[in-house]
Amino acid sequence: MIAILTDKPSVGKVIGRAIGATKVRNGYMEGNGYMVTWTFGNMISLAMPKDYGMERMERKDFPFIPSEFRLTIRHVRTETGWIPDIEAVLQLKTIRKVLEMCDTIVSAMEAGRDGEMAFRYIYQHLGCTQPCLRLWISSLTDEAVRKGMENLEPDSLYDGLFLSADSRNKADWLLGVNASYAICKATGLGNNSLGRVQTPVLAAISRRYRERENHISTDTWPIYINLQKDNVLFKMRCAEDYSDKEIASMFYQDCKLAGTARITKIVRHEQEIQPPALFNFTDLQIYAGKHHGMTAMEVYDITQVLYEKKLITYPRTTSRHIPQDVYEYLPAILARLSDWKLFPETEFPVSPDLQPGGTVNESERRNHHAVIVTGIRPEGLKEKEMQVYRLIAGRMMEAFMPSCLVETVTVEAICAAQVFTTVNNRTIRKGWKGVLRNATSTKEGNITDNLPELKEGELIKISGCNLVHKKQLPVCPFTDAELLEYMEQYNLGTVTSRTSTIRTLLERKYIRYSGKYIVPTPKGMFTYETIRNKKIADASLTGDWEADFSRLERGEILQGEFLQKVKLLTKQITDDIFDTYIPCN
Repeated sequence: MIAILTDKPSVGKVIGRAIGATKVRNGYMEGNGYMVTWTFGNMISLAMPKDYGMERMERKDFPFIPSEFRLTIRHVRTETGWIPDIEAVLQLKTIRKVLEMCDTIVSAMEAGRDGEMAFRYIYQHLGCTQPCLRLWISSLTDEAVRKGMENLEPDSLYDGLFLSADSRNKADWLLGVNASYAICKATGLGNNSLGRVQTPVLAAISRRYRERENHISTDTWPIYINLQKDNVLFKMRCAEDYSDKEIASMFYQDCKLAGTARITKIVRHEQEIQPPALFNFTDLQIYAGKHHGMTAMEVYDITQVLYEKKLITYPRTTSRHIPQDVYEYLPAILARLSDWKLFPETEFPVSPDLQPGGTVNESERRNHHAVIVTGIRPEGLKEKEMQVYRLIAGRMMEAFMPSCLVETVTVEAICAAQVFTTVNNRTIRKGWKGVLRNATSTKEGNITDNLPELKEGELIKISGCNLVHKKQLPVCPFTDAELLEYMEQYNLGTVTSRTSTIRTLLERKYIRYSGKYIVPTPKGMFTYETIRNKKIADASLTGDWEADFSRLERGEILQGEFLQKVKLLTKQITDDIFDTYIPCN
């Protein structure tokens, strides 16, 4: 008998049906020589200090570094304190029973670092000894599951992946637990949860919010002239914005009296904009946030639903490419998308000989490739689910369409001895930009929808003149899309953990949503003020960790070497906290 362990009941049932394990039992399915069971997320975690007998930690106990990390079952908070999660306890008993009845175990957990770690922790916690195989698939279609089952590999081939995940988990524990306990002990101000990723993110949100509160506005007075030729009206803006109202008013009156403007320069430039790469998960979240106002958590949850409905491939990927064998399926999938008229105004050039361009990369074979649709027709989706599906399908079509050709015309004119400018963008060939109707890229300045035929040196009649009072607006709080871009820029977290970081900060009431913006709560601002000058809040402090995790996975460094560096950093951070809040005698 072969046991298969998945990370969700829904995924377990999909796999079970695909391989013939269709008999439903309490907490598992069986049939055709298989028993399929599942976890409810991460049910095993690293033990907390109290589990090591450290109920109360004094200054001398910091940093607390276990000689050997212990595993414990997931706990939940109640009115009487933290207790084992009864749901996890019961399902773990079922998992133990299933695994003990089987000779071989197949890990079908999420195909990534976190999934590998979750499986190994359960395997270790239960004291299993059976040989293990790995099911590594990027889609839950029956074809993908069966093909994956035919190509199972020894789980030992993923030792590097587990080592990377385990090292990250232990490093985050060392830094997060010690910093959290230290700030509570040093300040005596109650519970504060700090972490390698969440604290710099909270600091960024709070810092921008404080900058907005402290904003002092500056005034400017830009001057506009309206010109008309051949019954076409267009606007030009003075190249200089005046901060002195009296000077601006003087030039404004001069422009009114001038009556005409002389065209002094016309520059035409054609730009060919190549199709974009396929979506990785962060790109998809950012795009959905900017164009549909979705939060990072909404996109996370929706893509999981689409994945489990077999409509898209594994979504939480860092890749923007696909391997050659996946590329060979695309013409048929793209032909279906064209037939379904998801984008009725798009003429997609369906061809069996698609040019791969930069989409194919064989190095992605071991990793999850870019997120794409599977070719199964979407039916019965909710509005937001369909919006995300259309984004993924649309990006696939964009990637294989002709480039977009845009002409940019920059015009300069002189009026009352002042230089005025305008920029006009005209799409010559929509190409890929006709799919998701992206706005054409524009340059800074005054953008005009239409321009008449103009010649250098000619005089154009002024039909109007405007003096506008503008105030410099304060910086806006982060949106989800902007926060994800910030986290990606500073290498904070991974495509999977970034969403959970935002979710954690919300659940712990450090941040909240104000419309589409993310703002700190009073608790969040208090925590920020407490740690804002500390190393734990520095976004660049652990930025090189992600590179270390990749090196660990490739076997280029040892776990002990990496964790020793983390232990030294943990001591520096806890010393920094205590030195600040507990004066030396």
